[in-house]
Amino acid sequence: MSGWEAAKARMYDVFGHVPRPERVAGCPHCVEPGEERCLLAQPVDSVEAESLARYAAKALTTWGGVTEFRYFLPRLLECAAADAFSYPDPEIVFGKLSSAGWRAWSEEERDAVTEFLSEWWHETLGHHPVRPPIDTVLCALAATGMDLTSFLNAWSGLDTDASIRHLHDFVMTGWSGRRLTNAFWNRDNPAYEQAFTWLAGGPAAAAVEAAFARQSREDLLELLAAIHTAITLRSPHSRP
Repeated sequence: MSGWEAAKARMYDVFGHVPRPERVAGCPHCVEPGEERCLLAQPVDSVEAESLARYAAKALTTWGGVTEFRYFLPRLLECAAADAFSYPDPEIVFGKLSSAGWRAWSEEERDAVTEFLSEWWHETLGHHPVRPPIDTVLCALAATGMDLTSFLNAWSGLDTDASIRHLHDFVMTGWSGRRLTNAFWNRDNPAYEQAFTWLAGGPAAAAVEAAFARQSREDLLELLAAIHTAITLRSPHSRP
């Protein structure tokens, strides 16, 4: 079993103690009475993404509270990480972890969530192309309230074809030089500053230079050169 599959399995195991709710109350103007029945009629790991999507969008706001959210959490995160919902976007779903106050949960639960997030990142870095794309994954991780240092350090290795291609995608489409372009970024979140500074402040350029020095494949050298040129030309001397 891969680290990613093990992390998903651990989430189901750790949160398996959360009792299945009898019902999931919602705003009467937003949720039909009994609408949750299809979500509770089967084991949580068998709930179809299509059925769960509406709850995922309304969880903690107009449909259910933290207890219900914790019950559905493993399946919610599994579906969001696979980009299995047409709506809501992964950034919205993972942001609900912060709203639920997950950093104050038990150590075992925090560790399970942290492991899931870390393995999702490593799984993303190890494959290209992926769905959701790298800018979505990084923004979703930031939305949880996580410090991005370890994630960005892992990316700085640029030790796989996929990690280089991801950086090329991110620099070309997820960053304008003045801002990160994903609409879900919260510029007041410290993680935004971490990601922006990594790109514009030198670490990403240094990582590209180091990768260029040890790389021999022409296609990857071309990508690294394009990344370095974009970073050099776009990086502002100071943030607005």
